Amino acid sequence: MKNLKLGNITKYHFFSILLFIFVLWGINFTRQRVEYPPIKLTPQETTIHFEELFIKAFSMGQQRLLSSLLWSETLLKADIKHYDKEDLNNWMFHRLKLITTLDPFFYQAYLYGGIYLSIIKDDDIGAEYIYRKGLEIYPDDLYLNLNGAFHYQYELGDIETAIKLLKRIVDHPRAPRHIPKLLARLQSEGGNLEDAFLTVNSIMESAPENSPLKESLRKNLYSIKAEFDLNCLNKLEKDLKNCSNVDYYGQPYVRKNDRWFAVREWKPFRVKKKEGK
Repeated sequence: MKNLKLGNITKYHFFSILLFIFVLWGINFTRQRVEYPPIKLTPQETTIHFEELFIKAFSMGQQRLLSSLLWSETLLKADIKHYDKEDLNNWMFHRLKLITTLDPFFYQAYLYGGIYLSIIKDDDIGAEYIYRKGLEIYPDDLYLNLNGAFHYQYELGDIETAIKLLKRIVDHPRAPRHIPKLLARLQSEGGNLEDAFLTVNSIMESAPENSPLKESLRKNLYSIKAEFDLNCLNKLEKDLKNCSNVDYYGQPYVRKNDRWFAVREWKPFRVKKKEGK
């Protein structure tokens, strides 16, 4: 009787295992033939935010190394999705804030991080925070003041702060030639399209090659030049010798129904926010 019972248990186990294998095979067979929609998560959804002071306290004196590693990872993960909220919860802002807390002298994080938040991510408040933090460490730096002035003027509509930053670099030996004229116009008129083109071009020249940042700045340059040229051409004056008839990339403007048009899409380059907002 014991042997029979043992045999029955063995058979039961055998068939249970066989059934289990069969079920697994069936699941695997089904999964191979069913196409599931890919799940794509943005860095905003996947990046973990760390408490800066906690990380700094437990970095065991390797703050500079850790900040460099985080900077490299940030560059690899950098996306071009806009962040329109003003809640300082943008993943890239948090990462830049952490990096500059670990290493307050991390110049590239201020230089490229500020303009990336401003131009690519549209995180105007986050960019302002990074520029302010960077300018506390490097108050006389040419590019931080130039880029910061651009951000305050065109992204925030804060002409007063833009003038303050430009005054710091107006006599800088490597300052772009248009800075004195830009400063004078800001003080009297608030600037114009020509000033915007020269400033954006100066920033674009120092941006990393083959980067989304450089491409975005080129689009801005195209829009500024197109608006300036088409305003001139469409005045319908007989003498258009002072008007450029080609766009930023050298392509001729086209004339339809007595109006001039650009061959590429563009939108007016404008200050995003009114002063005091």
